Amino acid sequence: MKKILLMLAVFVFMTGLAQSQDKPASLGYTPSSYYTFSWNTTFTMGDFNKWVGNASPAGFDLGGRYFIKGGLAAGFNISWQRVGEIYNNTTFYGSAGQAITATNYRFTWMVPFQGVIAYHLMPEKMVSPYLSLGIGGDYMEHHLMIQEYDIYKTRWDFSLTPEVGALIRFGNFSQWGALIAFNYKWTTNKIEFTNNWSSKDLQMLNLKVGLAMIIR
Repeated sequence: MKKILLMLAVFVFMTGLAQSQDKPASLGYTPSSYYTFSWNTTFTMGDFNKWVGNASPAGFDLGGRYFIKGGLAAGFNISWQRVGEIYNNTTFYGSAGQAITATNYRFTWMVPFQGVIAYHLMPEKMVSPYLSLGIGGDYMEHHLMIQEYDIYKTRWDFSLTPEVGALIRFGNFSQWGALIAFNYKWTTNKIEFTNNWSSKDLQMLNLKVGLAMIIR
């Protein structure tokens, strides 16, 4: 019985080996497009970091890429992000010269929308690193909450976002994968609250981790 099982195992192994030799090893396929949903963590920089110093995981991103030729792709990104921090015993100076010392809560929420051009170094591989540049704008609301008062400013801006990342398929021929990326964002947005705060050209770093649906 043991000899029969051993012979059967050898036969199955040799059959599989012969079939694998008949079929050339595949590198997978080059996608025609892909769509992503990612969770974002934002790290503020410069004056933006003085306004809100906390890193924030409150954000998500929707994106799409369409391959034009080879590894060159074009597409879009639409996001929602929020950063905030509580400051104790901070003095706020009003426009009429009054001063209020109290705990205040500062937060900013953003809705970025950008067109994107990207280049994938190995679009047909399971792991496809890429470089991209996003160009577009943001709608931002900056809030300063002091006790029951909510003082806020709304602004539109122009923004640039260079990004490095990778599309990672769950298998050579899988239509699902993971996305991991890191980007730097520069905007023309401003924060202005009378004599308390003034800044411009807000900057941030973003870490993106998510899922991708890949279209052949």
